[in-house]
Amino acid sequence: MDAHLDRMRAHPEIAGRVLRLEYTSASLNPQAKLFGRRSLLEQFDPGRGKDRPVLAAFKEELTCPWVLYHVRRILPVSKADPTRRGRPMRSVERVHVGRASAVGWRLRTVSERHGYPVEADERYGRVRTWMRRRESELPTVEELMVTAPYHVQNKQVPRFEREWRAASWRGVRRRD
Repeated sequence: MDAHLDRMRAHPEIAGRVLRLEYTSASLNPQAKLFGRRSLLEQFDPGRGKDRPVLAAFKEELTCPWVLYHVRRILPVSKADPTRRGRPMRSVERVHVGRASAVGWRLRTVSERHGYPVEADERYGRVRTWMRRRESELPTVEELMVTAPYHVQNKQVPRFEREWRAASWRGVRRRD
């Protein structure tokens, strides 16, 4: 890990892009950390002089347009083994494009109006609202709105809406 971090410090512009990719991915799926329980971003300390150029490059990467994304996931039971989770299905939809602060404000305002709790990363700008959190028992679904850099395309498998309707009728709770 130390050698990898040193290579990133030697090339802060590349490191900034890599950190933006990870940050965007973890924004849409908080469990998507590159190093298990820790993210790559967590490896860099703003208090260490040698890490500051990497973090500055990362912040520069975040000056791009941002998007308010609607993310839904279905976590089914495996057909081969009913005790395990099957292949997840995901839908990502761009809802609104703008500056990070503007799309974040929009999500906060709508979430608070509807009584959904808001999670905010004040340091880098992400705002997230969970409308449905996954349950521990399968099958389950999760649904969130989140702001993140403009780099994720709309994605959805053709049968997603049908599967979502079926999974949503299984009594999954709407709020925390």
